[in-house]
Amino acid sequence: MDINILKESPAEFEAALQKQKEYERVGKFNTDENENTYDGCDPVDETFNYLRRRYRDRIKHFFYIRKLKKYCRKINRGLTNLKVVGRTNLFGLFGGYIVTCNHISKVDSFAVRAAVGYDLKFVAADFNNWKGKMGNIARNTGYLPIPANLNLSVMRKFNHAMEYFLRKRWPILIYPEQAMWHEYKKPRPLKPGAFHYAAKYRRPIVPLFITIEDKPERLDENGRVNFGNYTIHILPPIYPRKELDERANVEYLMSANFEAWRRCYERTYGIPLEYDTEVTENTPEIIKQFAKKRPDDQQAQ
Repeated sequence: MDINILKESPAEFEAALQKQKEYERVGKFNTDENENTYDGCDPVDETFNYLRRRYRDRIKHFFYIRKLKKYCRKINRGLTNLKVVGRTNLFGLFGGYIVTCNHISKVDSFAVRAAVGYDLKFVAADFNNWKGKMGNIARNTGYLPIPANLNLSVMRKFNHAMEYFLRKRWPILIYPEQAMWHEYKKPRPLKPGAFHYAAKYRRPIVPLFITIEDKPERLDENGRVNFGNYTIHILPPIYPRKELDERANVEYLMSANFEAWRRCYERTYGIPLEYDTEVTENTPEIIKQFAKKRPDDQQAQ
């Protein structure tokens, strides 16, 4: 398969950057750049096979993971020139854990697999339940879709799967920023879902953060925009605190995860985290804390 088809045209890339700037300005950090549709997708309903415990499911899983591993290596070498640092932070981890990562690319899950192991579970929206070959690959390599509109009967199956795999000592990847922004370098505000499961089942969070070095050759020989050089940082695990209840642990884990990402961002790029966001009374506190000071703000002080 030609991995270069994953690249964008200069016009598509520029449109994504402009949308990011606009979304950052108005504080829509958890909104996808692109409009997501259910065209070409199968519905996620009560029949979705979350656990895949049947013998034939396990055989398919084994062979699909072998194929996926080759594809991951091809992408990580050919597109993103991936480098992994911090693997020692995985030493001593026993039992299931939640992996968090900034969502900056349609191929960043391949970087995550290279960092923590090719065989993991991953949570994604239900509009990723594609028909055909790509859908089969996802479903047979750990895809755990969140049901649309949080359908209660399907949500119960999803929650059961989360508990089952954590207790069976699987790593589960969740993108807590919720939306994908193509090669956006800053950490974005986090949603509580990933931290809810870590707090409920008393499992650690393993925060990963991808940093990007822009390639000197912006365009390839066919005029498509090259991916940057990715480094995925495996940061120290964050454990729920024994003295905190579940709700307080969610807040603690979410705050600690963001702080770990922030420190990694500032250490790697050598600049302080700053958002070019117009602050209003409805702006989250985490954005207010790192919002760029504007001339009118300084005059008000």
